Amino acid sequence: MRVVKRIDFGNPTFQRTFSRLKPDIAKEARRIIGELVLIDLDSAPAKLHFHNLKSKTVPSVFEKTKQVPVYTIHITSSDTYKASFTYEDSCIFFRVCGEHDEIDDRP
Repeated sequence: MRVVKRIDFGNPTFQRTFSRLKPDIAKEARRIIGELVLIDLDSAPAKLHFHNLKSKTVPSVFEKTKQVPVYTIHITSSDTYKASFTYEDSCIFFRVCGEHDEIDDRP
C-alpha cells in the first residue's frame, strides 16, 4: 500500500511550470492535486489516470545515486494537462506540469 501522507511542491521546475498555467487550469489542478492527500496510489481513482512512465527514472530526492520511477496524473478533467512526480517515503515530489504530450516526452 502506497499512501500519500505528504506532497512536496518545492521543485523550482514544478513551481515555474505551474505558474504558467492559465488561471482556470491552475484552479482545477489545485483541486485535483488536493485529492491526492491520504490516497492509496495502488487504488487511485480512474479519473486521475495515475500511471508509471515505464521507461523513465530519475535520481531519488534522498539519494542521488538511486534511480526512482516517475509517475503522472491528469490535472484536468479534459485530460489535456498532466503533472509528473516521484513517490518516496510516503511523499509525492512534484517535478513538472503542463500539456499532456510534453510531460510524457520531458527528460
